[in-house]
Amino acid sequence: MQDTNSIYGLLKESAEKYAGKTAVLYDTFAGSYEKLFRDVTNKAIHLQHFEGKRVALCGPSSYRWIVNLFGIILAGKDVVLVDSFLPHKERESLLEKVGVDYILSSTNQYILADSHAIMIPGAEKDDVEGEYNPQTPEGNVLVFTATDKESDKAVVLTTQNLMYTVNAMNHHCYCSEHDRVLAQTMLFHIFGLVYSLLWPLANGACVCVGRGLRHIDAETYYYKTTILPGTPSMIEYLKRIKAFNPELRTIVIGGAPSSYKLFENLKDRNYNVYTIYGMAECSGGIAVNREMDGSYELYDDEAVQLGADGEILVGGHCVMKEYDKDEQTTKEVLKDGMFHTGDYGRMNRYGRLVITKRNPGVLQLPTGEKICRRVINEEITAIHGVAESYLTMDGDRLTTVIVPIDKEMTANRMKKKIDKYNEKKGYRWEIQKVIVLKQSLPKLENGEVDGEAIQEMLETGQY
Repeated sequence: MQDTNSIYGLLKESAEKYAGKTAVLYDTFAGSYEKLFRDVTNKAIHLQHFEGKRVALCGPSSYRWIVNLFGIILAGKDVVLVDSFLPHKERESLLEKVGVDYILSSTNQYILADSHAIMIPGAEKDDVEGEYNPQTPEGNVLVFTATDKESDKAVVLTTQNLMYTVNAMNHHCYCSEHDRVLAQTMLFHIFGLVYSLLWPLANGACVCVGRGLRHIDAETYYYKTTILPGTPSMIEYLKRIKAFNPELRTIVIGGAPSSYKLFENLKDRNYNVYTIYGMAECSGGIAVNREMDGSYELYDDEAVQLGADGEILVGGHCVMKEYDKDEQTTKEVLKDGMFHTGDYGRMNRYGRLVITKRNPGVLQLPTGEKICRRVINEEITAIHGVAESYLTMDGDRLTTVIVPIDKEMTANRMKKKIDKYNEKKGYRWEIQKVIVLKQSLPKLENGEVDGEAIQEMLETGQY
């Protein structure tokens, strides 16, 4: 398919070129490219009967979820992608922050509801009289990420942003109408949205939607997957349980940095392995690695610059429109048309990007989740009995290092406090390890916590 910069263009061209070929396979249900285009435009016409501009989409990945996603966009409305597994209060807080007019939720059978999840009378009747107007300006996509100042920051992406990344990926990794791409990663995350859904649909591939956690061990064999996008933890798990099916040839790892050991092991098995360097603010795509030295080939050589201090700056069509309802923070990270990533690197002699340091204010979990370290540190320090705290990683485990007010406080008692904290946060940010120190946290000369010294303590076990 030729490069396209709209969702409508992607779906229409695919419907014309691939017609009866399966676009989305969900268990035993198969939806063709022709059907997908028809269902999406009908959903868009239906939604255009309602005046509100912003729609939250909440539910597990499925054919209906995908139709709703594209239908909202083609209706000219903004779609807010929400994790359906979030605790109720967390989800309500996010929706209140961005301000939504409507909610489409799997718990309400995807019948349009108001901002309080009360179904709108008559909304269950999909009135699709008339023709869809392809000149309708497409809505934006809002995804949540973490910055070094805030957790769950809403990033506003245009469909042009997303399709630019999809088109760029096509110049680096091969995907065709003969491929079956497993969409097992969460589609409300930028990595899942781009690499498990948009990219395969742009190439006429079959998107095989994961059937949930209880099927995770068998999905690759069930769908006869040829391309597997996944987070480092997902790919590591599937490798460990020997869940790579015979037809699999390409593995795309993203959402978080991949270990060299995992990359090397997969390459030794003769898979085509790609690791993605990207973030929500850059539509999930800045560079891709397929070399053993870990260096990244830029999606667009002219879009990336290095600041005087080595900070990675990104410009061009992949860069977000803005942070939602936050002009000040947007101005702080978007300067002279360049997005300041907070990551640092250098260019090697082959013109490839070598990342030397990740943004220290943001923790990236192997699951693809991103956490604002400052916010979590403040929340844990606010727990009764805690004098200081520092959030970090110990191997693959999210770990908090705590200095208690009462130096006789035991690790078991402190862990019970953290367990209660975990209950409020939900599964994604579960702190798995608690370390209690009798002395103060190590500090730098400027008074900040010395993260490197803490990592050394964890590695040596001397704490």
